[in-house]
Amino acid sequence: MKKVKFPDGIVLLMENLWLRHDAGIKQRTDNVYEVEFAPPTSEEIAAAHGKAQARSYSEPDPEELYGAWI
Repeated sequence: MKKVKFPDGIVLLMENLWLRHDAGIKQRTDNVYEVEFAPPTSEEIAAAHGKAQARSYSEPDPEELYGAWI
C-alpha cells in the first residue's frame, strides 16, 4: 500500500488523479493509499474528549426519533 503524507501528499495525489482523468488516461487499479497524519496536539485531544462526553448516551426523545409524538 502506498503512503502519502498530509497535506502535501494529498494535494499531489488529487492533482495526479484529476490530470489522468482529464487526459483520458485509464486510472490505476491499485488506487489505495495510507495517509500519514501528524500526531494530534493536546488541544485537539482535549476537544475530542469534550465532544465525546457531550455525546454521552441518554434516553432518546420519541418525538425526535419519529418526528411526532407516538
